[in-house]
Amino acid sequence: MKETSHKKDLSSLIYCSSRLEEMVAKAYANIASIINDDLLRGLLTYISRDSQKHAEFFKAMCNWLNHSIELDPKKCAELWGEKWKSVMDEAETLQKKSNINPEELSSLIEGLEKLEGMVAEEYLTAMHIRLIELIAKDKKVDLNHCKQILEWIIEDENRHERILKTIKSMLTK
Repeated sequence: MKETSHKKDLSSLIYCSSRLEEMVAKAYANIASIINDDLLRGLLTYISRDSQKHAEFFKAMCNWLNHSIELDPKKCAELWGEKWKSVMDEAETLQKKSNINPEELSSLIEGLEKLEGMVAEEYLTAMHIRLIELIAKDKKVDLNHCKQILEWIIEDENRHERILKTIKSMLTK
């Protein structure tokens, strides 16, 4: 019975990660759609598409664990902690933006850098460690493929931070 509980907890954590990545992807896509610079739009769209791929991977993991779940965002905030709520609130605000001026864009990029750092840090500390421990125990399978993909997602999040630093540098010139 305890193993089933661990599996459900892990599925919940993965589901919440999927929701977070979907919201972040939509935020980036919205910001990309309202700026006038083609290069900046392309860079933000790149991050948006990566985030959408991450969301799809996490959904696939939930299905692989045989858990189709829907959670209240409050439950996700409990599982992930305050950073999850902060990221979700910021992503929701960014999705609602309908225009942006150059000064606001520069400030926004700084906020997005922090957001990417929080997401990467959360995946590294919470998801990665729990995934390895719990799935290995519950599924009795070789997890190298999941571990590798999670490492790639963490690399993507770090790359997103570097892209945002590049954008910030472009905006200051």
